[in-house]
Amino acid sequence: MQYLKNLKFIIKYAILGLVAGLLVLFFMPNSKLSFNWQSAQSAWQFYLQQTQEKTPHEEVPHLNITDISFSEAVQKVSSSVVSINVFRPKGFRDSAQLSSDQRIFDYGVGFGSGVVISKEGYIVTNYHVVANAEQISVNLPDGRKRFTEIIGFDKETDIAVLKTDLSDLTPAVFADSETVDTGDLVMAIGSPFGQNQSVSLGIVSAITYSGFDPRIQTDAAINSGNSGGALINTRGEVIGINHSKVNLGSSLAQTGVNFAIPIDTVQEIVASIIKIGRFQRNWSGIEATELIQSDHERLFPNIPYKTGFFVRSIVPGSPAAEADLIIGDYVTHLDGIKISGVEAFYRLYTKLPIGKKITLDIIRKNNRMKINVQLRERPDNTQP
Repeated sequence: MQYLKNLKFIIKYAILGLVAGLLVLFFMPNSKLSFNWQSAQSAWQFYLQQTQEKTPHEEVPHLNITDISFSEAVQKVSSSVVSINVFRPKGFRDSAQLSSDQRIFDYGVGFGSGVVISKEGYIVTNYHVVANAEQISVNLPDGRKRFTEIIGFDKETDIAVLKTDLSDLTPAVFADSETVDTGDLVMAIGSPFGQNQSVSLGIVSAITYSGFDPRIQTDAAINSGNSGGALINTRGEVIGINHSKVNLGSSLAQTGVNFAIPIDTVQEIVASIIKIGRFQRNWSGIEATELIQSDHERLFPNIPYKTGFFVRSIVPGSPAAEADLIIGDYVTHLDGIKISGVEAFYRLYTKLPIGKKITLDIIRKNNRMKINVQLRERPDNTQP
């Protein structure tokens, strides 16, 4: 860029010098050159054309803030997002309208949201929305209401599947949540605090892990009652099921740190629940952990950082215990695939067929070994 500026400067003053020299020759006494005013004007105009800054006047698109709208995306999915009322028994209470030996049985009413996933009446929501419910009412945006039932759930991912006999349902369109990236615009749709369907806008803040399961972190507001609703992209496709927020002590406080379950994970769990009534998980009995880099390099200078994970604990009687893994083993490979840390292990582990026999490459007291672990289906309330 500096080279071009210097070249322009040289050309400009070379032309100016040429024009000045010609004028001197014309007006010198005894000059044999005849002066032609028209030629001089032409030369001057040529000089101006060559030396003037040429500023391109390209059309720059003008974006007005009033032109930005996500209404089309919202309309595409709004008929697929339902509100849910949950009735839970609270127990008996006294009443001033009744005699001393009579009492009223109280019900508490909870609120949540759900997403229609099939024309057959299947609706997905969060497990915590419908847990311990005596009755569950699904309310469609078109005004229809119907009591429904839970056909299955997975506590760990906080997913529950409901079934209703309502007809003419509009299932939501799902995106591929593998394409979701940090910085993407997203919207959370649901029924906060039991109100009518509403929308909040934000971005994808991060992709994180909760145990074995990924989570989409977003600053789109997810308040009480939004749980179980849809997190959508700007095309109106569902990328996740709204799940929770970081709570600082008040259900009304918004921290901007909210989470949704990726729709790919939801689809896998829902398909298993519909088919066999539960979601199957492999079980090794290993609790994996990592050290921060400075501690790792200080305590284990011979093991490169982020090349595996440590075995933090082992469940007694688990496949890992039966395979003679011990606390402190450093796992570097799973079936020959390098592991860069706990999350990488979880991603590989969750894709394995139920009951698969796996080979772990480990480092134990600076010795490299291979350990075979026969996985089993995970029992309830156990470690991974």
